Amino acid sequence: MNRSSCRLALCATFLLYVSVSTTATEPLSAIVQYQEWFSEYASILEETMQIKRQGNSNATLYFNKELVKLLANATIQLRLIDNTTESAILQADTIDESCRRLALEQFAIYSAKGQADLQECAAYTAGLLDYWTYERFYGIANIVHREATELTHRVGLILEQYNKITQMDNILEVLSEEYYAFNNFNNQFQNALNLELERFNAPNHPLRTSLFDCLDMTVTFHQLYMDYVLSYVESACNTQY
Repeated sequence: MNRSSCRLALCATFLLYVSVSTTATEPLSAIVQYQEWFSEYASILEETMQIKRQGNSNATLYFNKELVKLLANATIQLRLIDNTTESAILQADTIDESCRRLALEQFAIYSAKGQADLQECAAYTAGLLDYWTYERFYGIANIVHREATELTHRVGLILEQYNKITQMDNILEVLSEEYYAFNNFNNQFQNALNLELERFNAPNHPLRTSLFDCLDMTVTFHQLYMDYVLSYVESACNTQY
C-alpha cells in the first residue's frame, strides 16, 4: 500500500472514531471534525490522483518506446534487404545494361511498396494508441474527479440545509453516509486505476502483438518481393519478356 492509500485508510478510521465517540455535548465540534476530514480527504485524493496520472504517463512513455523500437527494427531489416538487393543488381556481371535498368526499376517499385506497408502498420497502431494510452485511464480518472467535486458540493448543501442546533443528529448521519459511500466508491475506482496502470505489462498485449505481426508480415513479403526482383538478374531478364 502506498503512502497516499495509507493516509486514505487512516482518514476513514478516524472518521469512524469521530462518528461513534461524539456525544450530544460536542455536536458542533463533530461538525467541524467532519469538515476537516472531508477537506483532508480531498487533499489526499488529489495527491493520489497526481501520482497515478504520473504513473500513467510513465507507463505510456515506456510502451510507446517499445512500439518505436519494433518499428525501428523492421525499418533496419527492410533497409538491409534493399541494400543487399540493389548491390546484387549493380554488381551483377551476367546481365547487360538494359536488363540492369529493368531490374532496378522493379527494385524501386517494390522498395517503395515495402516502405508503404511499413507506414500502414505504423498508422494502424497510431490510430489505436489514443484509446490505450489516454481514454482507458482518464475515462476512470475523470469519473473520480467528477465525483469528488460533487461530494464537496453536496457536503456544502448539507451544512446549509440543516439547522445545526435542532437537526444535529441528521447532519452527522448524512455526513457519515456521504463519506463512507464515497470512500467505498473511491476504493473501487482506485483499484480499477491500479489495474489500468498495469495494462501494458502483458507481453501479448493486443497492440504490441498486432504491430509485431504486421511488421513481421511486411518484412517477410518484402524479402519475397526482392527475391522476385533478383530473379531478373538470375535469368538475365530472359524469362521476363
